[in-house]
Formats: sequence, structure tokens, C-alpha cells
Amino acid sequence: MNNITNYIQFDRDNLDTAKGTGLISTIDRDMDIKVVPFDSDNDKAPTHRVYAKSPRGHDIEVGGIWKKDN
Repeated sequence: MNNITNYIQFDRDNLDTAKGTGLISTIDRDMDIKVVPFDSDNDKAPTHRVYAKSPRGHDIEVGGIWKKDN
């Protein structure tokens, strides 16, 4: 049994263009997710959007990812 929860696996090292898949788990549900790059002129916009499937199979946005430079 796989005990890994709440992860994203990206398909390449360059995160600016990388897509990803993963899992978000809560007490009452597990959501398979996909992550896709998002291009915006707004400096405060996320670099990626996170989607899960609705019960009927539609993509619904469940979050975003912001890139931070340190």
C-alpha cells in the first residue's frame, strides 16, 4: 500500500514550463490532481493552476502554485 499523500510530480526540471500530476488527501477524500503552467502579465498571479476532477469528470480548479525566488 502506498502511503504517500499530498504530492506533485513534475514532468521536467524547468518548472516554468513543467506540468505535473499528484494527489491531495483530506480526512474524507483523495483528489488526483493535475498541474498546468499559467501565463499572466500580473506579477501576483500563480505560475501554475491546479485542477481536480468533479464527480462527473469535469476539470475544476482547486488551487494555484506561486514561484518564489530566495
